[in-house]
Amino acid sequence: MNRLILPIADYVRRKPRRIPVIVSSAAIVSSALLTSLLVAMDLHQNGAILISVVTALSACLAVPAGIVHYMREDHIARQQAELLALASTDALTGIMNRRTFELSVERERARMRRTGGQAALILLDIDWFKSINDSFGHAAGDTVLKTVAELAAAALRQPLDVIARWGGEEFAILLTGVTQEQALEVSERLRRSIEKAAFDTVAPGLSVSASFGLCPMTAGCSLRTALNEADAALYRAKKNGRNQTVCAAGAAKPICVIAKAG
Repeated sequence: MNRLILPIADYVRRKPRRIPVIVSSAAIVSSALLTSLLVAMDLHQNGAILISVVTALSACLAVPAGIVHYMREDHIARQQAELLALASTDALTGIMNRRTFELSVERERARMRRTGGQAALILLDIDWFKSINDSFGHAAGDTVLKTVAELAAAALRQPLDVIARWGGEEFAILLTGVTQEQALEVSERLRRSIEKAAFDTVAPGLSVSASFGLCPMTAGCSLRTALNEADAALYRAKKNGRNQTVCAAGAAKPICVIAKAG
């Protein structure tokens, strides 16, 4: 079978393409059985796909003189990224949503089954959040939620640790490869950063605090068990006066540690 090597005139980059297009038969191009040929799909830095296509200069010539190369931008990649973000993140805070967090926990449990190690699950609840909404409005409450999410994300070792909005004013945090004592240190550091944060854009002099329930995890501890333990610890933190971290009886060590504010 005769093969033609056709030069490409690239008017986008305004220089010849270094890799010529090989067409298996002149008849295919000249008879218009093949009007265009997909050459390559390149991911542009802005997230779009640049699709390279070649087309015969003339479909009536016995032997085509060459082919024209052109490119167009396709927004499929960008749209797919946007859809993925909508499906995996919380619209208000931009952090993970509940479903994506659950998948992250299951991946961590699978890793611990293979390699061992420990992790920790933390539930964080903003204290007196309903009062903030009632006193200053839902827009103020949204600002508090976004600020707490930013503070929490900054306190974590990304991408090793993950945070999600669990629902309402509650957040869930997964700390990977940590002991219970190390997890408690992270929780307390975050608690203090929230306590010291300025919320003057919401209301002059407004202070916000949060309560934490912590459950240590091993591979044998299911997500449901860890959530129940962390939730029970969070309830005790609220009952004991708020603005503190309570460590539950976890799967790794059946102990309870309370770190009070101050």
